Amino acid sequence: MFADESATWTSAGALGLAALFLALGLVLFSRWRRATARELASMHESTARTEWLVGEVRAALAQAKEEGRRVALLGELGTTLDLDAALRRALEAVSELTGADATLIVLRQEEGEPITAAFGLSQEESSRELLGLPPDAGRARAVKLSYLYTAEEAANDEFRLSGGLAVPLVGEAEERVGTLAIFSRRVQRELADSELERFEQLAHVFGPALENARLFAEARRLADTDHITGLHNARYFEERLRREVARARRYERRLGLLLFDVEQGGGADLAAAGERVRSAVRATDVASHLGEGRFGVILPEAAEADAERLHRRIQFALGGRVDSGNDGLRVYAGLVELRPEDDAPVLHERAQAALGRAKKAAAERLSAAQ
Repeated sequence: MFADESATWTSAGALGLAALFLALGLVLFSRWRRATARELASMHESTARTEWLVGEVRAALAQAKEEGRRVALLGELGTTLDLDAALRRALEAVSELTGADATLIVLRQEEGEPITAAFGLSQEESSRELLGLPPDAGRARAVKLSYLYTAEEAANDEFRLSGGLAVPLVGEAEERVGTLAIFSRRVQRELADSELERFEQLAHVFGPALENARLFAEARRLADTDHITGLHNARYFEERLRREVARARRYERRLGLLLFDVEQGGGADLAAAGERVRSAVRATDVASHLGEGRFGVILPEAAEADAERLHRRIQFALGGRVDSGNDGLRVYAGLVELRPEDDAPVLHERAQAALGRAKKAAAERLSAAQ
C-alpha cells in the first residue's frame, strides 16, 4: 500500500512538474511572441522610415538634377553674345524646362521689324501673327492664347496648335524688350500659378541676356557698315571673302566676285549708289563699299556668267553705261570665278587685275574715239 501511495505521489509530482514546465513554456512563448511582435513592428517601422528616407533622397536628387540642368541651360545662354546662338539656346531651354511643344521669342528693335525666332513651329506657323501683348501701359502679367478650329480643320490637323501663353521679356532696367511665348498642341494646356511664376522667372532671366546679345549684334553691324553707302565696309568684305572662299573650297561650290568702280563727272552720289546696288543684288550676295567709289560683291553659289548678269543689273540700276562720256556716270567692272588653286587674296587680286584691264580698255576706246 505504501508503494502504491509512493507511486501516486511520484506521478502527481511528475504531472505537477510537467504542468509547471508547460506554464513556464507558455509564459516564455508569450513573452517571445510579444518580443517578436515588437521586433517585427520595429522592423516594419524601420523599413518604412528607410523607404521614406530613400524617397526623400531620390526626390532631392531629382530636384538637384533638375536644378543642375536648369542652371546648365541658363549658363549656356550667358556664355555667348552671338544673337542667333543666344536665341536658339533660349528657345531650347524654355521648351525643355516648361515641357512646351513650341516656343517663340520676339525681340524689339529701335528701327525696323522685330526679330523673331521660333522652336517647334513650322515655317508657316512662324510667319503667322500668333500672339500679342497689350501696350506697356496695359500692365498685363501674361496673355493666354486659345486657338479655335472648325470641326473639319480639327479632324484634318492632328498636330494643330491648341493654345499658348505669352509673357513680357524685360531687360536689366525692367523695361520690356520683347515677348516670350510657349505653345501646346492637340490639347489645351492649363498652367498652375506656380508654373506661370516659373515661366515669368525664365522670362526675367532670358530678357537681359537676349537684349545684350541684340545690342552686341547691332554694334557689330554698325562696325561692319560703311556709313556713306549703308553697305558693308572693307573690313567686313575681307573677312567674309575669306569665309566664303574657305566654304566654297571645302564643299566644292562655285563662288563669284565682282569689283566695280563708280565714277561720275562732278562727283558720284555714293549714298544713292549704295541704295541702288542693294536693290540690284540677290539676297544671298554680299555687297560692300571698299572706299573711294569702289564696290565689291561676293556671289555665293555663282559662276562668272552670274557675275556678268549682276554687273548688267547694277549698270541699269545706277542709270549709267560704260564709256558714257566725261560728264556721265561710268561703271568699270572686273569679275572672276573662284579657281581650285585660289585663296581669298589671290581671288581678290585677280578681280582687281580684271578691273584694271577693263578701265584700261575703256580708256583706250575713249582715246580712239577722240
